[in-house]
Amino acid sequence: MGKNRKRYFLIKRIKKMNMWFIANIFVIFLLSLMSIYSSTIPKGPGFFKKELLWFVISAFVFIGFALLDYHKYMKYDRYVYLFNVLMLLSVFVIGTKRLGAQRWIDLGPISIQPSEFAKIFLVLTLASYMEKRSHERFEGFKAMTFSFLHMLPIFGLIALQPDLGTSLVLLIVYATLVFINGLDWRTIFILIVAAILAVPGSYFFLLHDYQRQRVLTFLHPGEDMLGSGWNVMQSMIAIGSGGIDGKGFLQNSQSKLRFLPESHTDFIGAVYLEERGFLGGVALLFLYLFLLIQILKIADDTEEKFGKLICYGIASIFFFHIFINLGMIMGIMPVTGLPLLLMSYGGSSLVFAYMMLGIVQSVKFHRG
Repeated sequence: MGKNRKRYFLIKRIKKMNMWFIANIFVIFLLSLMSIYSSTIPKGPGFFKKELLWFVISAFVFIGFALLDYHKYMKYDRYVYLFNVLMLLSVFVIGTKRLGAQRWIDLGPISIQPSEFAKIFLVLTLASYMEKRSHERFEGFKAMTFSFLHMLPIFGLIALQPDLGTSLVLLIVYATLVFINGLDWRTIFILIVAAILAVPGSYFFLLHDYQRQRVLTFLHPGEDMLGSGWNVMQSMIAIGSGGIDGKGFLQNSQSKLRFLPESHTDFIGAVYLEERGFLGGVALLFLYLFLLIQILKIADDTEEKFGKLICYGIASIFFFHIFINLGMIMGIMPVTGLPLLLMSYGGSSLVFAYMMLGIVQSVKFHRG
């Protein structure tokens, strides 16, 4: 009888799954597979096969997190937070350094990037922190200070790797959750002014040399076209050559001729736009917009603050990744190394994206 009851609830929850949501995710991933295959042909089929394997793993991750009641994250928020800190600390002990940053942990044939998962863990614990204090008046610098101290250790450990892109994502997530949770406009205005005034000091004293070079390259891309500005210039050439309707599948010259480094990861959008053109880019933006709308609709239909904050936090992560990555490949944003979620090659980013989307579905299934 117990097994039949569990099976009944499982089937009921699966039926509640939004098929438009699933179809939206799947279409974006199909476009990703085509672009990854096209950009990695000269390197052999290995990348394509690995991405397929990661997709299978990610699908199980999505289902698992969708069926798991999201209220458990609030019940065990201390353990989630502790795991997040230990995971980031482990990078400095057993992590490997690539391109001047120590962000990855090699596990034989695969490697994981803990900072990717740190973002969603912070959303869960910060949302829990705000939910448990929902009876308190959240305004002024006292409330801001305590909530910021919750984020500070995670932010500091990621900034030390260093990982500028993820550090910025954490700040955006924090600002989004604080705003949605409710903060008086006077404090918001003071914080915005303080953030603007802090930019010069952050540039000179907090950024590493290569990060400052990225900012300078963004401001003056033509001054070092054969050095730090090479990737962005080649990306812009690829996008411009795509025209209105693109060159067609497998016709990306910048990637195949190896003018565009990291074409299957950070610059996968340039490969896609070269092959699909402006119209393909509009279609991709529409797919991402539709995905964000569905996440926000689930948030707005959720009366409980915890579930609402989780969905808004996840939506802010997706939005920032999309905005920064597409701006980066078009030369209107500095290079930060943020992947285009659901499109860029990489096991950590794919599992991370599907994990977040599974948690959104969990909110839909288990909300009050």
